Amino acid sequence: MITDDVAYVLHARPFRETSQLVTLFSSASGRFNAVSRASRQSRSGNLLRPFVPLRIRWRGKSDLKSLSDVELLRPALSLSGSRLYVGLYLNELLIRLLHEHESHSHLFERYAKTLEILAEASEIEPVLRLFELALLDDLGYGLQLDVDMESGASVEPDQRYVFYPGEGVVLHRPGNKGLAIFSGEHLLAICRWEFADVGVLRSAKQLTRLALEPYLGNKPLHSRELFQGIAAGRVKSSAP
Repeated sequence: MITDDVAYVLHARPFRETSQLVTLFSSASGRFNAVSRASRQSRSGNLLRPFVPLRIRWRGKSDLKSLSDVELLRPALSLSGSRLYVGLYLNELLIRLLHEHESHSHLFERYAKTLEILAEASEIEPVLRLFELALLDDLGYGLQLDVDMESGASVEPDQRYVFYPGEGVVLHRPGNKGLAIFSGEHLLAICRWEFADVGVLRSAKQLTRLALEPYLGNKPLHSRELFQGIAAGRVKSSAP
Protein backbone atom coordinates (compact mmCIF):
# COMPACT_ATOMS: atom_id res chain seq x y z
CA MET A 1 0.00 0.00 0.00
CA ILE A 2 1.25 3.47 -0.94
CA THR A 3 0.69 6.31 1.53
CA ASP A 4 0.50 9.99 0.58
CA ASP A 5 1.49 12.50 3.24
CA VAL A 6 3.10 15.86 3.96
CA ALA A 7 6.32 15.85 5.94
CA TYR A 8 9.59 17.45 7.01
CA VAL A 9 12.98 15.76 7.13
CA LEU A 10 14.35 15.75 10.67
CA HIS A 11 17.65 14.09 9.76
CA ALA A 12 19.27 12.61 6.65
CA ARG A 13 22.47 10.71 5.98
CA PRO A 14 24.05 8.86 3.04
CA PHE A 15 23.20 5.19 2.62
CA ARG A 16 25.29 2.93 0.41
CA GLU A 17 26.52 4.52 -2.81
CA THR A 18 23.53 6.49 -4.07
CA SER A 19 20.75 6.39 -1.47
CA GLN A 20 19.81 8.23 1.72
CA LEU A 21 18.38 7.22 5.08
CA VAL A 22 15.98 9.86 6.37
CA THR A 23 14.04 10.42 9.55
CA LEU A 24 10.74 12.12 8.72
CA PHE A 25 8.03 13.86 10.71
CA SER A 26 4.73 13.65 8.85
CA SER A 27 1.24 14.94 9.49
CA ALA A 28 -0.50 11.56 9.40
CA SER A 29 2.20 9.10 10.45
CA GLY A 30 4.33 11.02 12.95
CA ARG A 31 8.02 10.16 13.10
CA PHE A 32 9.40 7.33 10.99
CA ASN A 33 12.52 6.23 9.11
CA ALA A 34 12.70 5.66 5.38
CA VAL A 35 15.18 4.95 2.63
CA SER A 36 15.23 7.05 -0.52
CA ARG A 37 16.92 4.95 -3.17
CA ALA A 38 19.24 6.56 -5.71
CA SER A 39 18.15 9.97 -4.41
CA ARG A 40 21.70 11.30 -4.16
CA GLN A 41 21.80 11.24 -7.95
CA SER A 42 18.37 12.80 -8.50
CA ARG A 43 16.72 16.19 -8.11
CA SER A 44 14.47 14.89 -5.33
CA GLY A 45 17.54 14.09 -3.26
CA ASN A 46 18.26 17.80 -2.91
CA LEU A 47 14.87 18.23 -1.24
CA LEU A 48 15.63 15.72 1.50
CA ARG A 49 17.02 18.17 4.01
CA PRO A 50 15.63 19.80 7.16
CA PHE A 51 13.09 22.65 7.11
CA VAL A 52 11.79 21.87 3.61
CA PRO A 53 8.00 21.25 3.49
CA LEU A 54 7.43 18.16 1.35
CA ARG A 55 4.69 16.09 -0.17
CA ILE A 56 5.79 12.46 -0.04
CA ARG A 57 4.67 8.98 -1.03
CA TRP A 58 5.95 5.95 0.84
CA ARG A 59 5.29 2.25 1.23
CA GLY A 60 6.48 -0.72 3.25
CA LYS A 61 5.50 -2.94 6.17
CA SER A 62 8.82 -2.99 8.01
CA ASP A 63 10.08 -0.26 10.34
CA LEU A 64 12.18 1.13 7.49
CA LYS A 65 9.83 2.50 4.83
CA SER A 66 10.64 3.19 1.20
CA LEU A 67 10.10 6.65 -0.30
CA SER A 68 8.68 6.45 -3.80
CA ASP A 69 8.09 10.14 -4.52
CA VAL A 70 9.15 13.49 -3.04
CA GLU A 71 7.84 16.91 -4.10
CA LEU A 72 8.30 20.43 -2.79
CA LEU A 73 5.10 21.51 -1.05
CA ARG A 74 6.05 25.15 -0.42
CA PRO A 75 9.26 27.17 -0.76
CA ALA A 76 12.00 25.97 1.57
CA LEU A 77 12.63 27.98 4.72
CA SER A 78 16.03 29.60 5.14
CA LEU A 79 17.38 29.33 8.68
CA SER A 80 20.85 30.59 9.54
CA GLY A 81 22.88 31.51 12.61
CA SER A 82 21.02 31.05 15.89
CA ARG A 83 17.82 30.21 14.02
CA LEU A 84 19.51 27.24 12.40
CA TYR A 85 20.68 25.84 15.73
CA VAL A 86 17.22 26.30 17.24
CA GLY A 87 15.72 24.47 14.26
CA LEU A 88 18.17 21.60 14.70
CA TYR A 89 17.32 21.53 18.40
CA LEU A 90 13.59 21.23 17.62
CA ASN A 91 14.33 18.37 15.22
CA GLU A 92 16.41 16.56 17.82
CA LEU A 93 13.64 16.91 20.40
CA LEU A 94 11.18 15.28 18.00
CA ILE A 95 13.60 12.46 17.15
CA ARG A 96 14.27 11.74 20.81
CA LEU A 97 10.76 12.14 22.23
CA LEU A 98 8.30 10.92 19.60
CA HIS A 99 7.50 7.23 19.27
CA GLU A 100 7.60 5.85 15.75
CA HIS A 101 4.37 5.92 13.73
CA GLU A 102 2.33 7.76 16.35
CA SER A 103 0.30 10.50 14.71
CA HIS A 104 0.76 14.00 16.14
CA SER A 105 -1.16 16.09 13.60
CA HIS A 106 -1.61 19.12 15.88
CA LEU A 107 2.06 19.04 16.85
CA PHE A 108 2.98 18.79 13.17
CA GLU A 109 1.00 21.96 12.47
CA ARG A 110 2.66 23.66 15.45
CA TYR A 111 6.11 22.59 14.20
CA ALA A 112 5.45 23.91 10.68
CA LYS A 113 4.18 27.23 12.05
CA THR A 114 7.11 27.47 14.47
CA LEU A 115 9.60 27.14 11.61
CA GLU A 116 7.81 29.88 9.66
CA ILE A 117 7.84 32.22 12.66
CA LEU A 118 11.43 31.30 13.49
CA ALA A 119 12.60 32.36 10.04
CA GLU A 120 11.21 35.87 10.53
CA ALA A 121 11.10 36.53 14.30
CA SER A 122 13.32 39.21 15.81
CA GLU A 123 13.28 37.37 19.16
CA ILE A 124 13.69 33.61 18.87
CA GLU A 125 13.62 32.48 22.51
CA PRO A 126 9.85 33.02 23.00
CA VAL A 127 9.24 30.98 19.84
CA LEU A 128 11.36 28.16 21.23
CA ARG A 129 9.72 28.18 24.67
CA LEU A 130 6.24 28.06 23.12
CA PHE A 131 7.15 25.00 21.09
CA GLU A 132 8.67 23.22 24.08
CA LEU A 133 5.50 23.79 26.11
CA ALA A 134 3.30 22.66 23.20
CA LEU A 135 5.45 19.55 22.78
CA LEU A 136 5.08 18.64 26.45
CA ASP A 137 1.31 19.15 26.20
CA ASP A 138 1.02 16.99 23.09
CA LEU A 139 3.00 14.15 24.66
CA GLY A 140 0.79 14.18 27.75
CA TYR A 141 3.43 15.78 29.96
CA GLY A 142 1.82 19.22 30.13
CA LEU A 143 2.80 21.48 33.01
CA GLN A 144 0.20 22.54 35.58
CA LEU A 145 1.83 25.61 37.02
CA ASP A 146 -1.18 27.46 38.40
CA VAL A 147 -2.08 24.99 41.19
CA ASP A 148 -0.08 23.78 44.21
CA MET A 149 -0.03 20.00 43.72
CA GLU A 150 0.02 19.33 47.47
CA SER A 151 -2.65 21.68 48.77
CA GLY A 152 -4.72 22.18 45.63
CA ALA A 153 -4.59 25.94 46.23
CA SER A 154 -4.12 28.38 43.37
CA VAL A 155 -0.59 29.63 42.81
CA GLU A 156 -0.18 33.14 44.23
CA PRO A 157 1.90 35.74 42.37
CA ASP A 158 3.69 36.91 45.53
CA GLN A 159 4.75 33.43 46.70
CA ARG A 160 7.66 31.20 45.67
CA TYR A 161 7.27 27.61 44.51
CA VAL A 162 9.42 24.52 44.01
CA PHE A 163 9.05 22.68 40.69
CA TYR A 164 9.20 18.89 40.62
CA PRO A 165 9.63 17.50 37.06
CA GLY A 166 6.83 15.16 36.08
CA GLU A 167 4.71 16.28 39.02
CA GLY A 168 4.13 20.01 39.45
CA VAL A 169 4.78 22.89 41.81
CA VAL A 170 4.66 23.09 45.60
CA LEU A 171 4.82 26.12 47.87
CA HIS A 172 8.44 26.72 48.85
CA ARG A 173 9.35 26.10 52.46
CA PRO A 174 12.67 26.45 54.33
CA GLY A 175 14.81 23.39 53.77
CA ASN A 176 14.05 22.90 50.05
CA LYS A 177 17.73 23.34 49.23
CA GLY A 178 19.09 22.50 45.80
CA LEU A 179 15.67 22.53 44.15
CA ALA A 180 14.46 24.83 41.38
CA ILE A 181 12.47 27.70 42.87
CA PHE A 182 10.23 30.00 40.83
CA SER A 183 8.11 33.01 41.69
CA GLY A 184 4.37 32.54 41.43
CA GLU A 185 4.25 35.58 39.17
CA HIS A 186 6.56 33.92 36.65
CA LEU A 187 4.73 30.58 36.82
CA LEU A 188 1.40 32.24 36.07
CA ALA A 189 2.90 34.17 33.15
CA ILE A 190 4.34 30.93 31.73
CA CYS A 191 0.88 29.35 32.10
CA ARG A 192 -0.50 32.14 29.93
CA TRP A 193 2.41 31.75 27.47
CA GLU A 194 3.38 35.39 28.04
CA PHE A 195 7.11 35.97 27.58
CA ALA A 196 7.50 39.73 27.15
CA ASP A 197 9.32 40.00 30.49
CA VAL A 198 13.00 38.96 30.43
CA GLY A 199 12.73 37.38 33.88
CA VAL A 200 9.76 35.26 32.83
CA LEU A 201 11.65 34.14 29.74
CA ARG A 202 14.64 33.14 31.85
CA SER A 203 12.40 31.17 34.21
CA ALA A 204 10.66 29.49 31.28
CA LYS A 205 14.00 28.34 29.87
CA GLN A 206 15.02 26.79 33.20
CA LEU A 207 11.58 25.26 33.68
CA THR A 208 11.33 23.62 30.25
CA ARG A 209 14.85 22.20 30.58
CA LEU A 210 13.90 20.60 33.88
CA ALA A 211 10.58 19.37 32.49
CA LEU A 212 12.14 17.75 29.41
CA GLU A 213 15.11 16.21 31.22
CA PRO A 214 13.36 13.04 32.54
CA TYR A 215 12.15 12.14 29.05
CA LEU A 216 15.40 12.93 27.21
CA GLY A 217 17.54 10.80 29.51
CA ASN A 218 21.24 11.27 30.20
CA LYS A 219 22.40 11.45 26.58
CA PRO A 220 23.37 15.07 25.73
CA LEU A 221 21.59 16.90 22.94
CA HIS A 222 24.02 17.25 20.02
CA SER A 223 22.37 20.45 18.79
CA ARG A 224 22.83 22.13 22.18
CA GLU A 225 26.48 21.04 22.38
CA LEU A 226 27.08 22.29 18.84
CA PHE A 227 25.57 25.68 19.59
CA GLN A 228 27.53 26.04 22.81
CA GLY A 229 30.73 25.14 20.97
CA ILE A 230 30.11 27.73 18.28
CA ALA A 231 29.07 30.33 20.85
CA ALA A 232 32.18 29.79 23.00
CA GLY A 233 34.00 33.06 23.37
CA ARG A 234 30.92 35.21 22.84
CA VAL A 235 29.78 37.52 25.60
CA LYS A 236 26.24 36.15 25.50
CA SER A 237 24.99 32.70 24.56
CA SER A 238 21.36 31.79 23.94
CA ALA A 239 21.75 28.03 23.71
CA PRO A 240 18.36 26.25 23.66
